[in-house]
Amino acid sequence: MAQESQEKLRKQFFIVKSIVLDESGRILLVKRDLESWPEAHGKWELPGGKIDFGESPDQTAVRECKEETGYDVEVLSMVPLLISTGWIKSDRESHIILACYVCKRVGGEPDLSDHGVSAIDWFERTNLPGRGSCLPGTIEFIERSIDIGTGGKCDVKIQ
Repeated sequence: MAQESQEKLRKQFFIVKSIVLDESGRILLVKRDLESWPEAHGKWELPGGKIDFGESPDQTAVRECKEETGYDVEVLSMVPLLISTGWIKSDRESHIILACYVCKRVGGEPDLSDHGVSAIDWFERTNLPGRGSCLPGTIEFIERSIDIGTGGKCDVKIQ
């Protein structure tokens, strides 16, 4: 019985994120509204979420962008990076595996109806929020996507 309780306290999640680009090359970020999770509350990150049963990761990228931002996106490529991170709380331990796709905005209108999002904003590559203002993986995925797309040459300044 004790082992069963321990299993309930440990969860693993596969999360898909999206670097959404607009026609000007700006990057879409969402600000998390999660008062029950102080480590994430008020932090910027790429739109994304858990893969639903029977859904492919690229379908998750499209669905989560629509749900969290109101924007319709088209997947362009996958960022060749997986990030494994963890969160430990008093009542549970979470192991999170993050994957990310580069997408372009193809339609839709901004929509703040998602309960976990307090703001949606477009950022110039030269004016992204600092690492301390973002959730794990956000800046790492952006840096990797820029490195690939520009051969490592870019003018991105990350605070």
